[in-house]
Amino acid sequence: MEKRLFLIDGNSLINRAFYALPPLTNASGQPTNAIYGLTNMLLRLVDDYRPDQIMVAFDVSGPTFRHDQYEEYKAHRTGMPDDLRAQIPVMKELLDKLGISRMELQGWEADDLLGTVAKQGEKEGYQVFIVTGDRDAFQLISPQTTVLFTKRGITETELVDEEKLLQDYGVTPKQVIDLKGLMGDSSDNIPGVPGVGEKTALKLLKGYDSMDGVYANLAELKGKLKENLTAYERQAYLSKELATIRLDAPLEVDLGERREMDRAAVLEMFQNLGFRTLVERLAEQGDAPIQAATAWDGSFKPADQSSWAAFQAALEEADKVFLFQSAQHGLLFALLDGQVFALDGHKVQEQLAVLKSGLQGKEVLAVNGKDMLHLLGAEGTDLISFDLELALYCLDPEKRWELDAVCHHFKLPAAEIEAKDPKYGAVYLRVFEQAVPLAEQELKDNELWSLYSELELPLLTTLAEMEANGIFVDPEKLAEISADLDAALEKLTRTIYAEAGEEFNINSPKQLGVILFDKLGLPVLKRTKTGPSTSADVLEELSDHKIVASVLEYRQVAKLKSTYTDSLAELISPETKRIHTTFNQTVTATGRLSSTHPNLQNIPVRTEEGRRIREAFAAPEGHYLLMADYSQIELRLLAHLSGDQVLLEAFRSGKDIHAQTAAEVFGLPLEEVSSEQRNAAKAINFGIIYGISSFGLAKGINLTRSEAQTYIDSYFLRYPMVKSYLDGLVELGKKQGYVTTLSGRRRYLPNLKSRNFALRNFAARTAMNTPIQGSAADIIKLAMLKVSRALKESGLKTRLLLQVHDELVLETPQEELQEAARLVKGEMENVYPLAVPLLAEVAYGPNWRDVTHIDYKE
Repeated sequence: MEKRLFLIDGNSLINRAFYALPPLTNASGQPTNAIYGLTNMLLRLVDDYRPDQIMVAFDVSGPTFRHDQYEEYKAHRTGMPDDLRAQIPVMKELLDKLGISRMELQGWEADDLLGTVAKQGEKEGYQVFIVTGDRDAFQLISPQTTVLFTKRGITETELVDEEKLLQDYGVTPKQVIDLKGLMGDSSDNIPGVPGVGEKTALKLLKGYDSMDGVYANLAELKGKLKENLTAYERQAYLSKELATIRLDAPLEVDLGERREMDRAAVLEMFQNLGFRTLVERLAEQGDAPIQAATAWDGSFKPADQSSWAAFQAALEEADKVFLFQSAQHGLLFALLDGQVFALDGHKVQEQLAVLKSGLQGKEVLAVNGKDMLHLLGAEGTDLISFDLELALYCLDPEKRWELDAVCHHFKLPAAEIEAKDPKYGAVYLRVFEQAVPLAEQELKDNELWSLYSELELPLLTTLAEMEANGIFVDPEKLAEISADLDAALEKLTRTIYAEAGEEFNINSPKQLGVILFDKLGLPVLKRTKTGPSTSADVLEELSDHKIVASVLEYRQVAKLKSTYTDSLAELISPETKRIHTTFNQTVTATGRLSSTHPNLQNIPVRTEEGRRIREAFAAPEGHYLLMADYSQIELRLLAHLSGDQVLLEAFRSGKDIHAQTAAEVFGLPLEEVSSEQRNAAKAINFGIIYGISSFGLAKGINLTRSEAQTYIDSYFLRYPMVKSYLDGLVELGKKQGYVTTLSGRRRYLPNLKSRNFALRNFAARTAMNTPIQGSAADIIKLAMLKVSRALKESGLKTRLLLQVHDELVLETPQEELQEAARLVKGEMENVYPLAVPLLAEVAYGPNWRDVTHIDYKE
């Protein structure tokens, strides 16, 4: 949970407010413009950022330790105007009544107090924001500390972090001090080096990184610049010391202390100062304190036997019902007309018919709608009218939307309660109620409403139905496969022992390392803290050695046995004889579905042993499994999105796309393309989508890096619009901060502007593949909706069971096979208009492995 500490440079901001606003006075003629400006800014900061703690630092009149170091420090400063000086004590009194802490210390400047407390805040886990109009504070910027810099007056501000500082000001936080040391500061009467202005100082720091670097390389400099730097070296270092904000002020601060606002006293001060708009604002807030620690009402009424009638009455009267299931406490929380009821899980099942009946015709809003449908036995219905998790996922798929994040995002009062607290569900529902209209508006403002309301929300009904359907799994077949894998492991164990010349624990990385590297003398490619690495990537590189190839096969077979044949049997429902996986709709950043308990996305299909696992997933008697799989959907989307005419024509012609690409890249007639060249083209085709490098391609298909780069260059020469499209995505991502899919789904990519090359490079690859991967996810989800609706409208008994990658798995009565297959193929291929044909390949069989393809020629 991110804690926010706001540190305000009181002198800087009240001074700016004084000069930014026209003269204001109250009824008795007291000047008030600086107080009004600073108070408004503080209230706006609370509204915009919901800080956990705010503190304001002020200078104290009199000399500081810097005057002891340099008598002329700030000697040119003119005195404070009388009208401003008169407002300072009033402002401090108002801060005290607002419950905002003040920091002052004789002999120290406000900057030193800000720096000291900022570092304390960082150590205590706060994200620190320093609000000031003084650029000296830029030296305090760090990964945890940002400066909110007032550029003009106190209304125009910008957040300056390390990246922004380097981009706009050309320095790092450490170089801010060196810059002042070299060029000085006339406002503080810091001398610096004569003849060195900002431009020269920046040039020196760019070339030598620091002031120490400049003086270490004086021999490289020439002329008057070298002379001045040499003559005034001592003065430069004194200037640097004067400009350095101290982080060790003897100040005791309790950042956890929460001070309450004296509401009546604040109201009285606002009235006396003539702040009519602030009086009205305070009245509108009711009893809400200005600082963000508002306590949400966690009260609820247990709907047990004695109060069930009260709940039923409230349900009957309500038009809108908010639901939240607390698995930790086994409770279903319901918010109706401001009242929260808690229903025990057993009570829900006992009164299920009454509850379902009472919810019919209501607007039902849930935190996780799919779970609600299962709980109420309402799979396949459109009972849920709003799903908070889905709405938040559409707003930002990578954000961790915990309760505090929801409050912070929508600028709601903080909800400081732990999930294990029995009152958590009640608090969540009250936050939920306020968040709904804000989430709806943000979805509409960001052009995400159709993604949410027309795709993700209706899909939860289909997914709930698929999870309830489950898929039949033959336990006897699983036992047979498990026994065969056991036999394979025994055989591989004997082979590995023979190749090693001794017996050892194959599952022990340490013992395996001794055999491979000490006894057999294989090269050590990577080391860990405990010795040579035997990780999968290391063994892959050493797989030319027979024993290593055997170990890799052993690991693969052992994983299949433990992950699938042994564990799948435990997941078969004793009632339905089926496995009911869970489809996760809000997990992946691209919009793809994932599955858990079990994960059906990862069943390997490239090995015979892996394919055998699918044999256990079967159709019940009198039925077939019907499989429909999109053919090369991501490549087709690349052609559609890039608009590359050569690639478009390759798909429209219906030819083998990989052979066609090989012909284009290698400049050969189609009939002369070899299987090796086709494989290379296939690797490029799929690699391009993921921003493959020459290194990655070379490793994948056994080429040198220069050969791989030549292949990639030739590809882009033949498909020039692909290159410009992918590069354009990166530039667009940098410009707007995100990229989108066909349905408008967003992927935010802040690391496109990162100074870290690895992060920036990964973000660039993500920018390239997200619109393609995400659009494929959009299309398969839309296909699921269309197929599900079409099956129901046609009256067929065929039903959806699974979605795995680009494949749909259905269960169809044998007599419906042809009609269902035509319907599914037709819906999938016409789900979205692309510039190239969408192709769905259809097959059927008694199980998920042994299938017969249906070839429609018409």
